This record gives sequence, structure tokens and C-alpha cells, in this order.
Amino acid sequence: MGRLVLDAVVDPTADSVDQAKNQARGFQRALDDYLTSTGQDPKQGSRKIADLLKRIDAKPLPTASGRELSQTLALTGIVLPLYSKEGWPMLTSALNAAETGDGSELLALADQYNERDDSGRYGTTTHAQRAISCLDDKQRPTPEETKKLLPEFEKISPVFGSFLGWDMAGWCHDWPVAGQFEHPEVSAPGAAPVLLVGNTGDPATPYEGARKMADGLGKGVGVELTWKGEGHGAYGSGSDCVDSTVNAYLLDGTVPKDGTVCS
Repeated sequence: MGRLVLDAVVDPTADSVDQAKNQARGFQRALDDYLTSTGQDPKQGSRKIADLLKRIDAKPLPTASGRELSQTLALTGIVLPLYSKEGWPMLTSALNAAETGDGSELLALADQYNERDDSGRYGTTTHAQRAISCLDDKQRPTPEETKKLLPEFEKISPVFGSFLGWDMAGWCHDWPVAGQFEHPEVSAPGAAPVLLVGNTGDPATPYEGARKMADGLGKGVGVELTWKGEGHGAYGSGSDCVDSTVNAYLLDGTVPKDGTVCS
């Protein structure tokens, strides 16, 4: 490998349970940042959203399309705008509408995430991700094992914890092919430097994964670059510092100092 950059890096030391916990932390952190930006206390704001989701679970919301907004669809609609700071105003509008009993905006966001078109057909991204992940991961938590872990997930995130815990149990349940790894082996002694970009506000792949990957690749190989930003991924997300650093490495071979921070 000549020059390699990994952006939005997954923690290679985590098994499937820990990966789910990492995502719960990441999405809760992004939600906290969003709530803070709107002048809300993160704990109170999260509790308000969690209560809204419970009400939707008991009684799905009507939408302009005639379809109902379920709890899972509502949560999916909340997840999508957290992938980019530009989506935060849409999240505010959708949550306000849901509080008044209209689930249309959250449903539209969920449909966008699920790649659902007007004819009711869905994209294949989620299915592909599941096939790849189930081939990777040896762990197959049972519903009973997951139920015991739920308090840990809910402590991490009152909004996303329970969903991600149960999703972990169903992710590869009854998958016909065994997974290959508890976690991948990433040590690469003697390899060329690998630039690892972590974003402090990344919901899906929390920025701690970049440091874990750098340590796993080994000294002189893993080089960490941190962006103090929001959204999933850093390159091309509005930081001239990140973009110029990545471009300089890929185009000219200029390796930044390990631990460089772009604000």
C-alpha cells in the first residue's frame, strides 16, 4: 500500500457488543452537541426526546402520506440529521412537528435514511452492511443475553441505547454463515504511514476509534489527525485544515505529526 487515509475510523479492538456501545455513545454525544447548540440542557433535552419516543411506541403518529410513524421510524428520523451539522435545523423542525402530533417530517427523514422511494422500494445499503458485518463478527448475542445488557446501553444513551442494544441482538440472529473475527487484526509493522482521521462529533464512528486504530497499526504506521467538528467523517466536511492535510499526504506524501488537531 502506498498512501492510505481512513476517515471515520472504527475501533478495531471492539467486538460487536462494544461496537454497539460505541455507537450509542457517539449518537448520544452528537445529540448532546445538537441540543446544546439550540440552548437546551442535554440531559433534559434527551429525556424529552426519550419520552416522545415512548409515546410514539404506545401510539404511532399519523403522517400526511397516510402511513404511521412508528417508534423505530421516529428514531431513524432522528438519527439521519445527526450525520451532518447542516441537518440540525431539519431535526428541530421534525421534533417540533412530532410534539404536536404530526410525524410527517420524521417519516420523511427516516425514508431518506432507508433509501425508500415514492413507490415504496428500498435501497440495498442496509442489507449490504448487514451481510458484511455478519461475515466479520463472530459474536451472536441472544435476546436473553442482550436483555441483561440493556441497562448498560440505556445508561450510555437514554435515547439510542435500547434501540442499539436490541438491534445488536437481531443484527446477525440466525445468519447462516459464521462470522470470522472477535475483532480484526490490524497490526502492520513496516507499512507506510496510514493517516487516520477522527471527528470529535462523529455519531456513527466515535473519534476514539482513530486513536485505537493508530495504536493497533503500530508506532510509525498509524498517524492520527483529529477534527473538532460535527457529523460523520471529516474530509470534505468544511475544514480546510483537514482537507489540506489529507491532500498533502495523498498528493505529495507529506505526513503530518501524529496527534495533529484541526479546529
